[in-house]
Amino acid sequence: MAQKYNILPRKLKKEDIALAPKGWIRTLSNYPNYRAKAIKESKPGYYTLLATILMAIAKHNKHLIDPAIELTKNNMPRHIYLSLVGTALCVFGLKEEGLKMLRDAIKSHSTPALLMSLAAETDDLEEKACLAMKVLKEIPKDRDALRHLAYAKYFKGEQEEAESLIEKILLIDPCNIYALKFKGNIYFDKDDYGKALEQYLKIKLKITPISLQLKICSCYHLLGIAGKAKRIAKKIQGRVSEAHDLELDLENAKQLLTEILNN
Repeated sequence: MAQKYNILPRKLKKEDIALAPKGWIRTLSNYPNYRAKAIKESKPGYYTLLATILMAIAKHNKHLIDPAIELTKNNMPRHIYLSLVGTALCVFGLKEEGLKMLRDAIKSHSTPALLMSLAAETDDLEEKACLAMKVLKEIPKDRDALRHLAYAKYFKGEQEEAESLIEKILLIDPCNIYALKFKGNIYFDKDDYGKALEQYLKIKLKITPISLQLKICSCYHLLGIAGKAKRIAKKIQGRVSEAHDLELDLENAKQLLTEILNN
């Protein structure tokens, strides 16, 4: 039975975890626990699929998921299977296929967790807002729903309402990484790089995503703190092209890092 688990490494490298989208960092950090649970499964099921997805994300290789999909699809509730695989496909850029799976999962089980999984992946602002409102009717202080609603409002031009929602999240959870990042981005968009940096530095994760390191590096650069900007730029320059959710065009990111290092 152990043969089917031999593709799962014991640990994921910290430098690989740092490339992942910020929302996956904590889950990726718990990979050894999920792997251990996968090994104990009598049939390859939820934990086998989850651990394999985490490995694939860390290694930037979608094809590593394929064997686990076949092994596990009949060994867990269909809506859980669809939500896991659908979310993973979205991470790898297969949005159309991934979103279809998430929507199919919701048809049978419209739980807050599934609604928020779809809200996190959809680019449709109206759909994102609608999903968030559904959850907030049930759970008025749901932090994920509040941030997805804030995101939708912000990019629909309703900035004041979005900022109010972010402040509401931070009253409930002052260390919320998504709200702090969002608040930092709002200040960044207003060219207030000092306040943006203050918010980014409040984010506490075991491993800092390269996408966040790039934002911090940009702030230091724009504030004229060249030494700190160069230290970060030197550290991330070689891997920035592999990172997820940079929030900046890759060529512009590379150009910025080169400019900082050559300054």
